[in-house]
Amino acid sequence: MADFLFISPTEIKQTTIVGGGVDDDRFVFVISDVQNTIILPLLGEELYNVILAGATNGTLTGLYLELYTKYIQPITKYQSVANFVLISNYLVTNGGSVSHTSDNAQLMSAEELTRLSNTYAGMADTFIDRFNDWIVLNHLTEYKTTQDGVDASTHVSNRSGWYFGKPSNRIQDPYPQSPDDIIKF
Repeated sequence: MADFLFISPTEIKQTTIVGGGVDDDRFVFVISDVQNTIILPLLGEELYNVILAGATNGTLTGLYLELYTKYIQPITKYQSVANFVLISNYLVTNGGSVSHTSDNAQLMSAEELTRLSNTYAGMADTFIDRFNDWIVLNHLTEYKTTQDGVDASTHVSNRSGWYFGKPSNRIQDPYPQSPDDIIKF
């Protein structure tokens, strides 16, 4: 689990459907998982480590701060909620696996949970697409699609069900040399 979270449980509770009464330990691991499964492959290991160190120390500036606040934090927030919604009713304890129910509430159906999760995953996808457009125009030396460790990938997939991006079999230079090298759709 990541020691530093790109978005705090409090921020998630204040800006999403996650209720303020939800215990942080019920979903903090989901935030860490998103950082490792979505953000790390999106940025690549070198840029991820720069952002993590800068965010941890509060020293991000310029393009790095813009990347962090406009893309990394929203992606982390929305994908964390999307993942949490699907597991929030369940708890594994010493007594076994249980489904939590409230005395005065009705659990959502699997279809309703999936639809809600997909809504938040779609929000994360929107920011991933915006990041992909942004990184083409803003050169950061640590962003490399080939490197030792985890390579940066523009093909981070989500399960939102909607995809309006580029075909996955297309190879593109993350830093076009001229405006003519940018393929427009």
